[in-house]
Amino acid sequence: MTPTTAAVTTLTSPLSRAARIGVGMSLVVAGLTNGLAQYLGEVFKPDQLEDFSAQIRWGVEHPGVHVTEQTALLVSMLFLPLGFLGLASITRWTAPRLTAVAIVLTLWGMWGFHNVVALGYGAGTAGPDAIGADAAVALNDGYVEHTGTIVTALLPHLIGSFFGLLLLAIAGMRGGLLPRIPLALLIVFLVWDFFLPALGPLEAHLLLAVALGWLGIHVLRLPQAVWQNPRHVAVTD
Repeated sequence: MTPTTAAVTTLTSPLSRAARIGVGMSLVVAGLTNGLAQYLGEVFKPDQLEDFSAQIRWGVEHPGVHVTEQTALLVSMLFLPLGFLGLASITRWTAPRLTAVAIVLTLWGMWGFHNVVALGYGAGTAGPDAIGADAAVALNDGYVEHTGTIVTALLPHLIGSFFGLLLLAIAGMRGGLLPRIPLALLIVFLVWDFFLPALGPLEAHLLLAVALGWLGIHVLRLPQAVWQNPRHVAVTD
């Protein structure tokens, strides 16, 4: 290899292995702190909790479950966007246009989701100790009805997260570089979580935990040559 070629190689793929490991670990951690944490939280909560305001009141009497779940969600917001960006770096090789639209919507949705989680933590986790449970519930209800919260949190999350992740999963299925089963589970999760209720002990976030963990392990096991230039290579599980 000539010095010129070596320089080009170094410039075109710096820290590529570290990036692949970071993406894989981000997906695994996001699956645990978001999908699994929310699923276990739903398992421990009584069925009669109708909304987050009711959860706030329940959380005052069960701080261990409530605080653990909400803290895990905050942590997950560091890793979810990184994991989805990493998946987009794979799908862009075989579905570039679809990936471009998907990742813009997804990041917009993750911004909204981050705001939802942060506001919920402020009102529902820190709020009861600082201002009392009744005032914390009133604050949360105010967030839900406030125009600024709707525009910067609820709408980006509901629209961007749903359609962005749906398109990203479809882009992954079209390319053959990611396993189809966890991508299908991700699509089922989106439909279930946004439109359907839980089925007894089964809740949509269990599918999210499995899908993200599976995809993360797949990225960690992905051959480095495929990660760096997968244009002509299809990998299936």
